[in-house]
Amino acid sequence: EDDEEDDGPPAKKAKVEDKPKKNADLGCSGEEDLKVFVGGLPFSTSEEQVRKDFAECGEIVDFHMPKNDEGKPRGMAFITFGAKAGVEAALKFDATEYGGRTIYVSQAGEGGKGKDGK
Repeated sequence: EDDEEDDGPPAKKAKVEDKPKKNADLGCSGEEDLKVFVGGLPFSTSEEQVRKDFAECGEIVDFHMPKNDEGKPRGMAFITFGAKAGVEAALKFDATEYGGRTIYVSQAGEGGKGKDGK
């Protein structure tokens, strides 16, 4: 009888601990794979313009364009697409000219360029 009681609580506890981890892993890894970082954007470019241009790559599910203390764009954006195809299309704009400046597009999850099979 003592053994059964000892086995009960840890098993329940383990199940509770497993669930958040699984959900967090799915959420993070899935979303990171679909998120791109765009750098080098002209400061004059509006959030609406960038969103519109990258929407041509695929459905955007999340868009964040950081601003400085004065509320002006910092020349970068984080865009999360609904599908991998959107990410692949956006990555084709890496090192291309946009509004007179060269922009850089990379997967947000990557620490640096060239890690992913390049």
